[in-house]
Amino acid sequence: MRYSLKGVHSKEQILEYIKNCKNAYQNNGYGHWIIHSISTGEFVGICGLNKHEVDNEDIVHIVYRLAKEQQGKGYAAEAATAVLSFAKNSLALNSVHALIDPLNTDSLKIVQRTGFKYKKPSVFGGVKVDVFEAQL
Repeated sequence: MRYSLKGVHSKEQILEYIKNCKNAYQNNGYGHWIIHSISTGEFVGICGLNKHEVDNEDIVHIVYRLAKEQQGKGYAAEAATAVLSFAKNSLALNSVHALIDPLNTDSLKIVQRTGFKYKKPSVFGGVKVDVFEAQL
């Protein structure tokens, strides 16, 4: 959670997160999905889409968080690819953005591997981020 804007969540924040996810599905038709191993059923992390305003522009951006022990196994790239396919084929979006802390080299590798291109630097939630965009 080193690069998460809100850090590790308390129980109350987790309940609010779940509420927000449900609201996102009702309001936007998308949100976050759980990632789990088909072979073991083990929790891997989450991946999905959020909608926010960045630099006075409404954007849809990808989010992924993996359990530490699940990182480096290809799950993030696989999940990001599936989310981009969903965004294109089910939501008919033209693009999806990624907001990445410039120091988060692992996430930078994921967005580059999944077709995102650097767009600009910005600030989101008080944190400096690099904005990437994938044309769908």
